[in-house]
Amino acid sequence: MKDSDDYLIKKVISIKVWEHNELAQDLANIKQTNFLDVHLGSLYLNDHGVQRADVIAVKPSYSRFCVTIYEIKVSRSDFFSDIRSEKWKGYLKHCHRFYFAVPAGMVKKDEVPPEAGLIYRAENGWNTQRAPGVRNIQIPQETLLSLLFCRERPQFYEHKRERLWQVYDYSKREETYKMLGREVGEALRNLDEYKRKKVSYENLSKRIREDIISVLGTEIADADLPEYDLRDLVRQILDKSKRLRLYRDEKGARAK
Repeated sequence: MKDSDDYLIKKVISIKVWEHNELAQDLANIKQTNFLDVHLGSLYLNDHGVQRADVIAVKPSYSRFCVTIYEIKVSRSDFFSDIRSEKWKGYLKHCHRFYFAVPAGMVKKDEVPPEAGLIYRAENGWNTQRAPGVRNIQIPQETLLSLLFCRERPQFYEHKRERLWQVYDYSKREETYKMLGREVGEALRNLDEYKRKKVSYENLSKRIREDIISVLGTEIADADLPEYDLRDLVRQILDKSKRLRLYRDEKGARAK
């Protein structure tokens, strides 16, 4: 088997297999939205049933308000079943933009209807392969009410708590990194100060050792003396020399 074949096999094995809800949650996290599995209308007032949007993102702007619906597909058979039945067209009246969201490599760009966009999940995150045009339509009141009522569901709070925890965890990590950066900076400044003091101490030790050698002779140069004792040793030598000088002066005075 060729090396290229081994690489392709390993590549195929390493490709993540996405579940529908897992992929929807992953996209919602990136789009920072809590609108997942949203009924587009009332289940009680519509006898024919209502469609459910997998993920909805809303651009919070008065002048450029935009509702985007993402239809999650994790298999080609499901994607083409939706295309053939034209189920996807039912979403168009509820949004300004409509995307199919799929795992990378599952759908080709030219297989997507021209009214829809295509976004895919690769190993490094989400990428837009084709963006649909923004349709200037009036979003139905029942759709806006569905988004409003969605916020009252316990599921919304569960997603919100998870999102808040992610933000909190990120902020704590960012704070920790900043504190670590300050500590590293302080340590580097202290290191520079330490290096300066070390050089100064070594120069002082060298001068002290030279003074000792000048008094006691060169044989002391090879002695194993701790550097922190050199200064005290020099003081002892100076004290002894003073006492010796006094002794000689006294002896000379008595001799006279």
